[in-house]
Amino acid sequence: MIVNRVPTFTTAPGTAPGPPAEQFADSVNFPNTPRHRSARALWDPLLGLLPLRTPRVLGTLTDGLRAQRLVRGMHPREVTVVRRPTWPQTNLLVFGLRRGNLTVVVKHPRNERAAGALAREWDVLRELAADDRLAPWRQLLPQAVSYLPGGPGRMLAQGRLVGVPAERLVRGRPQDLHRTVTAALSFLAELRRATGVAQPGAERSGEWAEPQLEILSTEIGWCRAGAGAAGLQALRRRLYEGLAKAVMTEAWTHGDFHPGNVLLSEERARVAGVYDWGNARMDGPSEIDACMFVLAVRAALSGRPLGRLVADAVRAGGLPAADRELLSAAAVDPDVGGDSAVLPLLTWLWHVSGNVRKSSQFGRSHWWVSDTVAPVLEEASRWASVGH
Repeated sequence: MIVNRVPTFTTAPGTAPGPPAEQFADSVNFPNTPRHRSARALWDPLLGLLPLRTPRVLGTLTDGLRAQRLVRGMHPREVTVVRRPTWPQTNLLVFGLRRGNLTVVVKHPRNERAAGALAREWDVLRELAADDRLAPWRQLLPQAVSYLPGGPGRMLAQGRLVGVPAERLVRGRPQDLHRTVTAALSFLAELRRATGVAQPGAERSGEWAEPQLEILSTEIGWCRAGAGAAGLQALRRRLYEGLAKAVMTEAWTHGDFHPGNVLLSEERARVAGVYDWGNARMDGPSEIDACMFVLAVRAALSGRPLGRLVADAVRAGGLPAADRELLSAAAVDPDVGGDSAVLPLLTWLWHVSGNVRKSSQFGRSHWWVSDTVAPVLEEASRWASVGH
């Protein structure tokens, strides 16, 4: 059964196209809303001691009330709030807004960092819409509808994508796993061919690695001194040395292409939609998207954190054989630059830096740092200590 996935939207492939974005925007006139103040800042330091998936008592109820308040004064509409189970996700209120046969998804930031992430996402959505090379996949991408950047009622509205959540298939239908992974990697291969150009990594390391490393140093306290800082420096050295010998495909790069951001067709044979493009750029190292999907699938199946899987790959001299075969079949070289650790390390770096840039709670969480960040940087330090 196809599920309507609320976090983004466009007309599903094979269905009649809906009204253009201008018509959506005309129907989504955001009213002025009263200022909402949060008391969370008073106890933010304690959040670092809590698991990121700490249950939110009455979260659904309060989110629903807030959503209704934001759209008060509009024409009658049906509001459906998207459940946000982790504390970092609560920085953004997401809800579907339906009137008749038209549905958009609205995102409302609860703090300045989330507002910045929303502004970046709006810019990316506009870039996606303006890129004629993406015409064959236009219906698979979220449609920019409307954006209100200022005031307490600031919001972004985009279309809703329709399909089967890949994340649900990975966890609940292992018999469809091969089709799920193949469909996702095939989509990425087509995107690389349409928008990509071979680029020496030595010329791009300043853009593909340094800004992300700086985010970790700035946002994660453990990375500023001691073992964390040493690990970050070792990671920088390994990435720069590996990229100096690598040739990668500069193309549209999602930046966090995991099953939770992918929808599939009902027959599980093709991608029906990809959302959450806030970390994307049109000139990124596009191979990391394929590696991210493969790593995320392995993490979901094994129950192990991504950081520990990447640390294993660094320690073992590369990804597991099955993962390497999947990447090679999708025209991704798992040994870019002659160092089999470079691709998983660069993939991990983009994923982690994207998370902490969206939400400061990641960098403050002792649980998340110990599971996702520390294992990789400790392994990078070990590599540096043996004379490399």
